[in-house]
Amino acid sequence: MAATCDQRDEEMPVRSLYFTAAESGLTRSQLRWGEHLGRWTKVARSTYRYGPEPPSVFDRAIALIVATDAPASGALAGVLHSLDGVELTKAEVTRDANGSHLRDGVRRRTIPPERIVTVAGLPCLDAVQTLVDLAMVLDDLKWEQALESALRKRLTTVAEVAEAAAAVEPGRAGPPGGSRVRRVLALRPPDAAPTESLLETLALQLARTVPGLGEPVRQFVVYDRYGNFVARVDLAWPELGLFIELDGMHHAGQPLYDARRETAVIAATGWLVARFTWDEIVRNPRATARRLAELAAQARRRPRSLPA
Repeated sequence: MAATCDQRDEEMPVRSLYFTAAESGLTRSQLRWGEHLGRWTKVARSTYRYGPEPPSVFDRAIALIVATDAPASGALAGVLHSLDGVELTKAEVTRDANGSHLRDGVRRRTIPPERIVTVAGLPCLDAVQTLVDLAMVLDDLKWEQALESALRKRLTTVAEVAEAAAAVEPGRAGPPGGSRVRRVLALRPPDAAPTESLLETLALQLARTVPGLGEPVRQFVVYDRYGNFVARVDLAWPELGLFIELDGMHHAGQPLYDARRETAVIAATGWLVARFTWDEIVRNPRATARRLAELAAQARRRPRSLPA
């Protein structure tokens, strides 16, 4: 029996929105009449979705799962797991290597039953297998974004992903996904916390483009000279006396709260701070990297106080 990945299958029962002609027990004429009334829409061959809206790429992908009763894999599994950096361009499900199915998007291979979970009421390969599969099609940056979100959601661990990558098709020609997994994992400091958002992952990746800056400490906890907790900052370089705060604008009052936290950290440490928004990180990465490089150079030139 498939295990449940998390509680999203209870909160968002996607499977209940779709049905096959066989499941409905209706005749072709009844199904067509229901379409005419806008009660449901034909999404794919013999597969329908409740509601009158035209089917989307996602609808057709879900229809493949419903029609085959096979677990989602590849990008479709990544989307169901809500992994960062994954876009649904092609639907894919996985069936047993000994089975036969002529539908497009069906991949035949043997998957251990424990690798199949339930997400939103749909069978899906678990996060570990999904990450291994995605390593074959995503670049390093996108795959790291997917990894960090999986770790953040507690869908897997670094150790599980590394172990699975070690067993990836060792004789496969071309760039194996295992190499990408090992390369990206090598960038993570031992016991590093997952990033807390996609924006934080993007900022981390941008910081690596600044020559000589080095890997920041994630969610760095700052104490004053008496050992009292001051704040936790998004990314920090304690050896430089520099930290980054990211403006995600999560809720009302966030900017005021962040400003007070920055003031407290600066008062306790004397460090320099850089605050970046989503637009600065995503739409103006070169200018943002130059600004970060200038701040790093300034931090190297000035005396500073280190926290306890």
